Amino acid sequence: MTGWLFPLGFAVVGAVVFGIGFAGLWRSLALWRDGVRASGQVVRLETTHNGQGGRIHRPVVGWVTDDGRHMEVESTYGRSWVGRFRPGTPVRLRYDPRRPERMRIDGYGHGVQVVFMLVGAAFMAGGISVAVRLAA
Repeated sequence: MTGWLFPLGFAVVGAVVFGIGFAGLWRSLALWRDGVRASGQVVRLETTHNGQGGRIHRPVVGWVTDDGRHMEVESTYGRSWVGRFRPGTPVRLRYDPRRPERMRIDGYGHGVQVVFMLVGAAFMAGGISVAVRLAA
């Protein structure tokens, strides 16, 4: 009788994961639309351990805002390999002029949000599909 509750739980988890991805994508699109473009450079890499023996490297980008403030902001996205963002590498970015600590490097990390949305949608669809079949 209540066998449909477990798959419905997967749908709820999927909805949360989808929502996280959607919110991140929404913020990225808002910065793309309303953010101020700037040129900066990678100042350094912040490296943390991921708890599984690996490392995550996040570029810290420095630039000067339109009103003359010198900023250094760590990217919210990181990778397990250094890649193209070595110290001294020039980058294009967009930042929120009211809160310049909210910045995004052009072309970096935005695919993560889409992956979250796809995984969330798959969990929702699968969970609801199974729950409907079990409830019938």
